[in-house]
Amino acid sequence: MEQKKLIEIYELIKNLPKDTVIGEFAGRDSVAAILKALEDSSINNILPIASFAPTEYGSFEILESNYEKMIKRAKELYGNRKTIYPLVYYSNFDLWSVINGRFVDSIIRKYSFYTPCIGCHAYFHLVRIPIALKLSRKMISGERESHDKKIKINQIKESLNTYERIVKALNVELIMPIRYIENGGEIEKIIGWNWEEGKDHQACAFSKNYTDPEGKVVFNKDKIEEYIDEYLYPVCITLGEMLIKEGEPAKEKMIQALLNRGGIF
Repeated sequence: MEQKKLIEIYELIKNLPKDTVIGEFAGRDSVAAILKALEDSSINNILPIASFAPTEYGSFEILESNYEKMIKRAKELYGNRKTIYPLVYYSNFDLWSVINGRFVDSIIRKYSFYTPCIGCHAYFHLVRIPIALKLSRKMISGERESHDKKIKINQIKESLNTYERIVKALNVELIMPIRYIENGGEIEKIIGWNWEEGKDHQACAFSKNYTDPEGKVVFNKDKIEEYIDEYLYPVCITLGEMLIKEGEPAKEKMIQALLNRGGIF
């Protein structure tokens, strides 16, 4: 696994077809989303990008095995009619830190709660924006509103609508082909092999941070909507514009841009 700089990725993709779509590559749902997206006759070339948060740990090598299985499945379904390019690794921990770490005290004081999970998923979409703009201006995501009736706060309707809105404001389309698939069994049918949800990918240090001791999901939808509208959306638009213009701006410069914007804190 070799993380690349953005400038290296620009060089890597300069000869790819301009209709190439960026594919989020992480766990089971992201693989299902890529395979589901290939059913669309307008999508023939996909560049999978694996991005990480600094809170993730565990075996990262499993991604390569999952990637190879995905390639095999795509070949079974489409032969040489569709292309999935080699897996690219790209993260920006400074960006994650600015969105989800630097202003935790301010978020708690203003909204009376904190979870990094919604901002973390926003980060995963945001970090790929500059690459998507060099190609088809489209990205595939494995977001799902329901996971066999389990709630994930970063994938409730309000969160997904926000990611879509952020990406659209930055001139990219976010494709969520499995958004309304509730049954995990349907996901396994798409990927074509037995892959239990939550297995064979990295763990997160903040896992279940929005559940009570018994594991019940606890959240206030009104507070989440306030946090999204007043903090997350303007923060992501400001930082997204910086990424597009500068590629990988310094952490302090990103922080100062948010402080200069006004109306956030």
